[in-house]
Amino acid sequence: MAAPDIGTCVSAGFNGLKKDPVTHIVTTLLIGVVGGATAGLLTGPMVVGYMRMIKREDEGNKVEIADVFKGFDDFVPALLAVLLSSIIVGIGFMLCFIPGLLIMALVPTAAYLVAVGEKDGINAIKRAFEAVKANLLSAFFCALVLGIVGSIGGLLCGIGMILTLPIGFIGSYHMAKQLTDGGAVTAAITHG
Repeated sequence: MAAPDIGTCVSAGFNGLKKDPVTHIVTTLLIGVVGGATAGLLTGPMVVGYMRMIKREDEGNKVEIADVFKGFDDFVPALLAVLLSSIIVGIGFMLCFIPGLLIMALVPTAAYLVAVGEKDGINAIKRAFEAVKANLLSAFFCALVLGIVGSIGGLLCGIGMILTLPIGFIGSYHMAKQLTDGGAVTAAITHG
């Protein structure tokens, strides 16, 4: 388990957006529209699909907007990983705010683990929690910076977020990849 490097994650976000801005912008908008229309229930599979798309692009493959729907191939693990980790972070925010801030990297890390092959949503959360806990402060600062970068476009009447949200998503992928050593993080709890 490695500590994420903030500069690497942010620059990966910018570089990823520069590679294929239309695909990333449309994909991010799709996640927002589909997630919003379903009260967030389909957000998990969409985020996992986007993580898979970013992984393919990171490996040098061509990606398409339709790749965002590949998260539905693992619907239940994706749903559980994102929904339950979001609830855990939400509870953390309700407990004097600080605990939620400290573990906000849990959501993208759990989604990343499902995207790279974890077939059990609960186990993805356990593995993500171990990875975040092992690098608590660096994961917190990286997730915080990526969250700020992703939402800073909201200052321009929300319009700028179509450019900044993909940077945050792509950066979160790279943060989770670093935290889990490319998905290889195997705490004692994996599949057992």
